[in-house]
Amino acid sequence: MRELERKNIRVKKSGFERTLAVLLIVITAVPTYGVVYWYETNRYPVVGGDGGTKEFYVTAIMWQFYPQNITVNKGDHVIIHLTSMDVQHGLYNVQWNLTSNVFANETKTIAFTADKVGVFEYYCTYYCGIGHFDMKGYIKVEDQQ
Repeated sequence: MRELERKNIRVKKSGFERTLAVLLIVITAVPTYGVVYWYETNRYPVVGGDGGTKEFYVTAIMWQFYPQNITVNKGDHVIIHLTSMDVQHGLYNVQWNLTSNVFANETKTIAFTADKVGVFEYYCTYYCGIGHFDMKGYIKVEDQQ
């Protein structure tokens, strides 16, 4: 037993093994970074629009709306294309009495005129899981000057 403790056993790795390990790390890390970057920046189209009409594509996915914040000017005609990516979701806003329910992979269009200035909340009306009660978005209406 003491003889084994005294021996310093070293395993030497070949250049091929080291190269293969680095290559596997790169092959795994680069696509993972790319997917995360794409998911956080470009996953769904957001359209603003010029003039008096503003058009937005709002995507509902557990447990968030994307984009979460919409900014328009007072008097703008606002068009929201609501899409669900996973399960049934709803959208409700008190100020303009906006309401819509969408099933997975379905899109519905909501239109209204932003006639009040302020920040107005919209939220999911269909229970979609544990994070449902935090699923909110905001419509910010600015005064034209």
